[in-house]
Amino acid sequence: MTAALPSFAQAHQLLRSFDRVIPPEFEDGNGHMNVMHYYGLHGEGLWQMHRELGYGPHAGKFGSFAKEQHVRYLREVLVGHEVSIHVGHLGRTGKALHGISYLLNLSTSEVANSFEFLAVNVDLQSRRPAPFPDDIAERLDARIAATAAAGVGPEYGVLELRTAPAV
Repeated sequence: MTAALPSFAQAHQLLRSFDRVIPPEFEDGNGHMNVMHYYGLHGEGLWQMHRELGYGPHAGKFGSFAKEQHVRYLREVLVGHEVSIHVGHLGRTGKALHGISYLLNLSTSEVANSFEFLAVNVDLQSRRPAPFPDDIAERLDARIAATAAAGVGPEYGVLELRTAPAV
């Protein structure tokens, strides 16, 4: 099921990772920010989210691996524009997370880009999926509720969390 793109105000309610003014070196031959920098900004925002979820105390034991991503470009971002990254959490299983990140153009008050993703919690010793530690699971549940309260849902309808079949 595909949800409508959230308004700027709805996306702005989500967890804010950081703000940045787009520097000249992000510009490409088309006169706007190159796509690789969208990925870089979302990646930086998701690492910030990773730390805020509490992975720090679990350093070396647990981490999260990207499983799938879908990116949508909605508006141009130009050098000198101020942007922010906002992360929403859409759902989880015991080991996987479905989320979405928005690049908001604060200079134009527009949702410029979305980055929907699936990630898996991983035991860094075995390099295999593992249950979320209890403290991280509790924070994720609170953030899933906050994302739903903001009226933000999945955009693409193709990413879904799978649970193991009952035996």
